[in-house]
Amino acid sequence: LCFGFIGRFLIQKPIFLFKQILVDCLLPNGMILTLECLREATLITIKHELFKEARKYPLHHLLQEETSYIFVSVTQEAEREEFYDETRRLCDLRLFQPFLKVIEPVGNREEKILNREIGKTGRKGSHK
Repeated sequence: LCFGFIGRFLIQKPIFLFKQILVDCLLPNGMILTLECLREATLITIKHELFKEARKYPLHHLLQEETSYIFVSVTQEAEREEFYDETRRLCDLRLFQPFLKVIEPVGNREEKILNREIGKTGRKGSHK
């Protein structure tokens, strides 16, 4: 949620009402950068902008190529999720807070994607 003032009253607005969102990004070298992103921006676009911005700061030489990393965050379901599909849009991720951590993926990428899809299918079936 984001907050704004109308007159003297503080109001809460869901993040999805805004065209642009401030997203905090934690890089593997310890830097935290805040990017202003369109809600509809894809993860690949955000990652590209993040690494372009990171080049302006000290310690950027400690980073590998941007293709070596994926984003991870906490969803509204209070689950840690690794985002392998970089064509997904920011507004579709259902993030708990607009915070993305950049990590090196560990393990078999295809197996993790398959396990995630199986888990999503199982959760949908258990609600019926």
